[in-house]
Amino acid sequence: MASHTQIQFLPIINGLQKMALYETKARLYLIGSNNTQTKFRVLKIDRTEPHALSITDDKVEYTQRQIKELLSMINEGNRAQFGQRQMSGLARTVSAFGIVGFIRFLEGYYIILVTKRRKVAVIGLHTIYKVEDTTMIYIPHESVRKQSDDESKYVRLFQNIDLSSNFYFSYSYDLTHSLQYNMSPPTEIPHDVLLSFKGPPAEGEDENTDSFSNSSSGTKEGSGSRNKDNSNESPPSKKKEKVKGCIPEGTNSTKKSSSTIYYGVRNKPHKKFIWNGYLLKPVEDILHPAWILPITHGFVAQVRLQ
Repeated sequence: MASHTQIQFLPIINGLQKMALYETKARLYLIGSNNTQTKFRVLKIDRTEPHALSITDDKVEYTQRQIKELLSMINEGNRAQFGQRQMSGLARTVSAFGIVGFIRFLEGYYIILVTKRRKVAVIGLHTIYKVEDTTMIYIPHESVRKQSDDESKYVRLFQNIDLSSNFYFSYSYDLTHSLQYNMSPPTEIPHDVLLSFKGPPAEGEDENTDSFSNSSSGTKEGSGSRNKDNSNESPPSKKKEKVKGCIPEGTNSTKKSSSTIYYGVRNKPHKKFIWNGYLLKPVEDILHPAWILPITHGFVAQVRLQ
């Protein structure tokens, strides 16, 4: 009996949904985790630069035990001795749900974080959140800060923008494209991927949370990764899609029977509708995609019909 393999495309969920910002005199440490706090990533932000933005993303995924050991090591290495007391070398500053971006006026850079969110809608299995509150934290340490008389004026002008009014985001649904675009099959999957399987992509199958979690991390061993850019053949909003393939646990691809290959697809957001695109520009080529959170300005409402 000939093997019959189907391909199913599922959106990649942004794995970093909870964050905590820690500070020492020399660095800020932004710890990001998934919703269940089982997978973690770390951003190291240098505080000794008065003007430049220096960020290190090691692209490593940590376990909960590893992240506790890392924080403990940082704390021990930065303890300060004051008389008979030892002061903590690592202080937790704020908890957050995402990075809005980075901005600089006349002095050093600020980091803007979403500190409060509210669930406003559900599309299929995708949750849409409204930004309820944000915080803006100055990155350089006070010891290296170069004061500017007009800095506070520009900060006030920027903070006149009410980020708690009509700004939305989702960890798994692309708000910068239409529903028709998001529901349609990917159009720029490399032909060698499609031709390597005899069966067509599965259509009309129900999505489930297990499938989403299996394809969300994009770090499984043996996962394939291919990029393609056909800017001459497709509209600007469909230039690039990242594809990662994985075989779910319990699936044996060598059996002569039907099986399904799941591919996680990460759409490239339409830059025209990313409100914080400019704020993310200094780091979009440095950070892992899990840190990037496109925020859209508009209006979202959902009413349950009885």
